[in-house]
Amino acid sequence: MDPRDESAHEYPKPLGAHWKENWYFNFIDRANNAWGINHISLMRHVQKGRFSAFHVVDNEVLMYSNLIDIDDNLEELTDGKLKFDFIEPFKRFRVTFNGPLHQVDIAYDARFEAFDYGGNRPPKPGRERAMAVNHYEQALLATGTVTKGGRTRNIQCLGHRDHSWGYRNESNVTGWNWIAVQFKDKTINMSRVVIGEAFMGSGFVSNSDGNSRMTRVNVEDTKYESRLPISSVFTGWDKLGRVWKLRSEKFSGLALPMDEKQKGVIVFENFAEYTNIETGESGYGIDEYLINPGGAKKESANAG
Repeated sequence: MDPRDESAHEYPKPLGAHWKENWYFNFIDRANNAWGINHISLMRHVQKGRFSAFHVVDNEVLMYSNLIDIDDNLEELTDGKLKFDFIEPFKRFRVTFNGPLHQVDIAYDARFEAFDYGGNRPPKPGRERAMAVNHYEQALLATGTVTKGGRTRNIQCLGHRDHSWGYRNESNVTGWNWIAVQFKDKTINMSRVVIGEAFMGSGFVSNSDGNSRMTRVNVEDTKYESRLPISSVFTGWDKLGRVWKLRSEKFSGLALPMDEKQKGVIVFENFAEYTNIETGESGYGIDEYLINPGGAKKESANAG
């Protein structure tokens, strides 16, 4: 990866399909009762930018989402409220949010090296219908403050970030699972994307020795409460021959309707405790579900 990859990328012109560039940072501080996600999406096919900050403080959900016009002269990742700064590529970052109800200022430092899913290869031709992106993720240390109602609390916890760019059309995706789990000495990441009847699994394990790619991922035993997903069992096989089997248990979460992607699409962004079923080791992180009732039908029609 190149340091320039941290910034906004050029995109194909003219665009005949959905092309997006997304950045994401999270933090989960159970001790200080504050956690959340921060997300910026540049939708180049419509020249719009979506800036989102979804936080939970003292069990109160605080949601911010702003859609603005953008152009090719965008120099900073900010809408005036939410801002991402890349201080030292792949090493140091800062997220600030100055909202109407609360403020967030978090400095992030790399915990482990970033994992590049595709070796930064360009997307393959003919994959524009759904997901053909460059993509990397990284485990982080998070230190900063959250201010709400005149009270400022310190934040010191683990976090995670994600950056992707390329052809991305979630309306053609039937569903996905994505977990990013922080343990004491490692991060375990797994994802499964379903397009029609096709399943694609990927992920990695990060620790102080580096990254190990997942070669296979399985998701099973998903449990629901009031029709909302609250728990699943994830199994990943990495290239070193190790098997990682984790169970998630939601302790907080958000249901985010995504009608701009397609009517009926919902993302469930769960904050979850995790247990390594084999060792009993505990951790915490994100347990994300995308559900698209019309995705499979659309893909079947395209395939026919």
